[in-house]
Parts: sequence; C-alpha cells; structure tokens
Amino acid sequence: MGKSYEQYYENTSKIPFRRKELAGYLFAGIGDSALSGVVNTFFMIFATAILKISPITVGTILLITKFLDAFCDPVVGYLIDNTRTRYGKLRPYILFGGLFWAGLTFLLFIDPGFTSEAMKIAYVATVYTLWGIGFSLLDVPYWSMSATMTTDPQKRNSLVSLTKSATTMGTIIVSLIGGLLISYFSTMPNSGGGYSYLGWLVSLIAAISFIVLFIVSKERVKPSSSKTSLKSMIHILRINKPLQAYIISQLFQVLTMVITMITSFYAIYNLGSIALLSFIMIPTMIGFLLTPVVIPKLLKRVETPTLFLYNGIASLIVGAVYFTVGYSNLIFVFLISILAGFFMSASMTLSTIYVVDSIDYAEWKTGMRAEGIMFAVQSLTAKVMSAFGSFITGLLLTYIGLNTEAVTQSSSTLQGLFFIYAFGVGISSVLGSIPLLICKFKGRERTQILSELEANRAASQ
Repeated sequence: MGKSYEQYYENTSKIPFRRKELAGYLFAGIGDSALSGVVNTFFMIFATAILKISPITVGTILLITKFLDAFCDPVVGYLIDNTRTRYGKLRPYILFGGLFWAGLTFLLFIDPGFTSEAMKIAYVATVYTLWGIGFSLLDVPYWSMSATMTTDPQKRNSLVSLTKSATTMGTIIVSLIGGLLISYFSTMPNSGGGYSYLGWLVSLIAAISFIVLFIVSKERVKPSSSKTSLKSMIHILRINKPLQAYIISQLFQVLTMVITMITSFYAIYNLGSIALLSFIMIPTMIGFLLTPVVIPKLLKRVETPTLFLYNGIASLIVGAVYFTVGYSNLIFVFLISILAGFFMSASMTLSTIYVVDSIDYAEWKTGMRAEGIMFAVQSLTAKVMSAFGSFITGLLLTYIGLNTEAVTQSSSTLQGLFFIYAFGVGISSVLGSIPLLICKFKGRERTQILSELEANRAASQ
C-alpha cells in the first residue's frame, strides 16, 4: 500500500488542475453546506413544531450532543494525517464519511412517532450525535483538500473565496427552495409537515456530490512520508498562534450561527410565511456570489484581520438602516438582504482564509503542515460554535417570548426577532476581528514568514 501511495502522489502531482475537478469540488461543497444548512435552518423548527419539543429543550440537546461529538474532530484530523492509501489520504474519507453523514441527515428528519417526550429526546440526541460524527468525517477532509491544491497564497485566496461562496450557496439554495418544498410536501404521507421530504431530498443530492468528488478529485501536495505523532500534533497546536486567534474569533461570532437558525422564524412570523424565506434567500445568494469577486481584490490592499473589522462595521451600519426603516417594504428587504448576504459570506470566507494561513505558519515553525488536524480544529470550533448557537437561539427565543403554539407573535417578540436578525452578523464580525488584530501574524512579520517559507520549500526540492 505504501508503494501505491507513493505512486499516487507521483502521478497526480504531474496532472494540472482541471475544470471538471473544480466543478466536482464545488458540487461537493454545495452538498456539504446543504446538509449542514438544512439542519441549521430547519431542524430547530422541525423539532419544535413537528416533534413538539420545547425550544429551550432542543437548544440544550444540541448544546450537549455537539460538545460530545466535537471530540471526534481531532480524532478525525489525527486519522487523516496518518492515512496512507492508494487513493490519497483525504479522498477515502470524502466517500465513506460523506455517505455516512448523508444517511444520518436522512434519519434526523424522520418523525419516529413516539408519544413519550423522553423517547423523542433520546432519538434526537442519539441521531444528532451520530450526525455530528458524520459531519467531521466529511467536512474535515473536504476543507483539507483546499490546502493540497496549491501553496501560492494569492491563488489559494481566490480558490478559498470561490469555494467558500459555492459551499455557502448550498445553505442558501436549501433556504431558498426549502420553504416552498415544505409547503408542497406538507400534505403527503409521513411528510413531517413537509420537513421530512426536504431532508431526504437534500441527503440524496449530497450523497451523489460526494461520490462525484471522490471520482474526479486529485491530491497534489504530498504530506511528509513519516506519520505524524500525537505529541507532534499537540506541539503544532500549542505553538500556532494564528490558529488560536482563529478559535477565539469564531467563538466571538456565535451570533452568526443564531442568525442562520432564526431565519425561518423571521420569515414565518415577521414576513408572514415560510414561503417568503425564498424572498430573503434570493438576494442573500446574490450577496454570497459577490464574495469571490470582491474579497480577493480587497485582500490585495487590506490584510485579513483589518478587512474583518471593516466588514463588521459596514454590517452594523446597514443593520441600523434596516432596523430603522423596517421590513414592511419587501423591495427594500430584498435590496438590504443582498448586502447582508455579502457581509455574512465575507466573514465566513475571511475566517477560512485565516485557517489556511495558519497552516503556512505551522509549516514555518515545525516543517509540518498537518492539514488534517488544522481543519479538524476548524470543524471542532464550528461544532462548539453551533452548539452555543443552538443553545443561545433557544434562550433568545424563550427570552423574547416566542410561542410555538401561536399563529402570530406579540409585537415585542417580532421586534426581538428583527433586532437579532438585523445586528447579529455585524456584532459577530466586529468581535471576531479583535483576536485576529491582536495576533502578530500580519504586516511585515507575515510577509517575512511567507518569504522564508518559500525559500525553505525551494531549498528542499
């Protein structure tokens, strides 16, 4: 197997990156984000409206289960960095981990028909924990592949920006058509109010995308032939200041996750219909599509931490305008949602670029890139952030007085939903920029590190 592994990298390193490979990578990214998006956007309301579990209980379940399964992320990273197969070290996880994850998403939107609330809670907790493990088995190797395609910083920024926008489009597409599909499927047998059919459809499409990526993808940056020990991985994490800054930054951005989870509530109660979720998501998608065009150009003039701060300030200004004018004029809502989508996408893209930069930092300090453990940390952080987001969403919905049994909500509840929706991303981005600005991996120091790293790579060839 070692020989096949060596031959694999010897052969693929000579193959240029082709359009079908990019298309397969983006398609799988859409599948990745569609699975997480359908759960983040619709599972809370499915569990409360269909399974009849209270919001605070659902939030607590998600908090606990995400903390439990978050421990599998570093395990997956460790396994990836020590995997040597004739298919590479990442592609096997894309295939088998992806299919496992899609299957668990399928199960998550099933109404088990239990009359006992305890049984419902047990079912949700078990399936959601396994779903989190599946998330790690796919998401960690998927994003690790972005670091094996090229080591050129500018090319990589463009690639990550394009990929991040494409992957987040999965969430947008699900939100865009999800409300319409839920309404369409709601009268069908075993539809779970329409949510079950949506979950099953997304799971099938995602599974196909992972199979396609496995077939067309190539790994071009060969890891060191020696396997990475647990001790060396701990050392890499301990000395990697940019990665530590990223972790703190993500925890400060928890309100971004809350926005994702309350969007369906905002559409139903503030705008008046779940079908109007698509009215928010069409312009949001446009904002996401602007990111790969705008962000790489801005990064040539402004460094990632500073751009992060500017993005947050601009989002707060737009949010203040939105909150002042209101949502009664749907044309205004459409236009403002374009900017809101751009700000959210920009913060996500800049975060991912910073993680990839931290891989360069690790290589400069230790000689090892350890993409698996780096993106395992990203996945773990995303789970912790999602766990806190789920719990905080439950708290906030309870605090503003949301009544899941009522067709309409009180004015104070509607105002609370609107405030969170308008200002959440801006607050998150401003807070998230602080750790990145404090970290010294910027300016002349970053330029010097990248220059030394390039020289070291050239000397080792």
